[in-house]
Amino acid sequence: MTDFNVKEYLGSLTSHIMFEYDGKNCGVDPLSLDKYDMWYGDKSMTAHSIEEVMDTKFFDGKSLEDIWDDITDLEY
Repeated sequence: MTDFNVKEYLGSLTSHIMFEYDGKNCGVDPLSLDKYDMWYGDKSMTAHSIEEVMDTKFFDGKSLEDIWDDITDLEY
């Protein structure tokens, strides 16, 4: 991946990111400082902080931080 700082980008509430991981469409949509919608294929959840977005083992048992180097088709 590039030096794109996903944590800073999402934390500024600029816009969502979408990407593919393990053959599934994924994304994070920052709705407010305490509400981030996340999806991984058909699964979805709401995180309540940027730290939760980065650290929750949501993507097939891995966090966004864990999978960052393995995602493809990043759109922001």
